[in-house]
Amino acid sequence: GTDILFALSPKHTFADAVTRANTAWRLLHLLERPEPSEENDESADQSSDKLGSARSLSKRKSRAWSVLEALSSSNSIASWILSTTGWIELLGVLVGFTRFTKQLTARIGASKSLSRLLWDPKMGPLAGKSR
Repeated sequence: GTDILFALSPKHTFADAVTRANTAWRLLHLLERPEPSEENDESADQSSDKLGSARSLSKRKSRAWSVLEALSSSNSIASWILSTTGWIELLGVLVGFTRFTKQLTARIGASKSLSRLLWDPKMGPLAGKSR
């Protein structure tokens, strides 16, 4: 599924459809929430099965963050992020706020998505203004 989304995400018509269907929040919600493995990080004995599962999850999350980054290059998704709490949630992931994931992959993805918004010629000035 992430491969299909990865292929479609750079297409502005797909991003417009995601905005019209009001489903971008679902992707952001899935990406920002901590995984159960993050909550159980204190356990020192991780079997190779758990490590393999964590690597697979990290790879999928990395691809999903790339999808959000590509989507945020479209005006419709960028406008949605700036007009909702999406930009605050991305900042929460970036700084490791308590209720958000603290994975490095997520922090990198959030920073790329935010930087994409800031460097966009149309959305950058809006994103740079204080709210």
